[in-house]
Amino acid sequence: MVLNSNSSNKKGEDNNQEGIIYNYEKRKEYILIGIVFAVLAALSVAYLIMIQFGLFQFYLPFSDNEYDGKEFEGYSGRDVILVCCSWGEELADGELTYFIGENIIKQGGNGNGEKVESGSIKAINRAIQDWDSKIERLTFTETSERQNADIEFYVREGRNERAGVTKNYYDYYGFITKSYVMISDGAFGFGFSDGQIEHIAKHEFGHVLGLGHANFDTLMAAQVNRGSGTVSDCEIDAVYKANEWWFEKSTDGRLLYIRHPNTEHVECSAM
Repeated sequence: MVLNSNSSNKKGEDNNQEGIIYNYEKRKEYILIGIVFAVLAALSVAYLIMIQFGLFQFYLPFSDNEYDGKEFEGYSGRDVILVCCSWGEELADGELTYFIGENIIKQGGNGNGEKVESGSIKAINRAIQDWDSKIERLTFTETSERQNADIEFYVREGRNERAGVTKNYYDYYGFITKSYVMISDGAFGFGFSDGQIEHIAKHEFGHVLGLGHANFDTLMAAQVNRGSGTVSDCEIDAVYKANEWWFEKSTDGRLLYIRHPNTEHVECSAM
């Protein structure tokens, strides 16, 4: 009987030790889970703060329009910006008007979504004003009536890597008569900051003014977030070349005849 009693006590002690070890391991597991959740929470808060104040920089490759690398065949070793086309008689008075839609365009074109944030509207205006301040004699004026606008800007729900799209419409002779610009509010599930919206709008406005893409890291680079975000002298020169018929008008105000650009690209290597 004594032996059986000692055996029972020993088993009880072993069970107690196993219980202590099990509880210890569980506590360790809970502590690790708690640390992981705390780190994730901290990262989430940091991300929201950076998005709010425009500190987050989006480095996944997003582009605009339909980009085909073949368009740069023959330009190897040279930094160039392609010239697309020219505005027609709408440019004759030295002013292009623009309209900014106040509602987000929903995916699939199924009506309008919520209001565009004021920060995004201001970012688009800053982008246009930057071009306006650097192009001589040409003025861009905002209008509240889209029917009378030469250029229409809209913000749409983000779609994968496509940051922006510009669609120019042409008259019978091939001159631009109207431009529509769509800017995504994000890509890959991430929202764009106001600074990124401004960068994209600035890039798209280059297309509005008759520019194609660049084959190096500048504002008109097809992969938008690789560009500088700054309107360069070469991009200004390319706009002058695209719309040369208007910028070469005589000093007495007499216009030259409307004509297409005399070049398909502008060389930037020497600028």
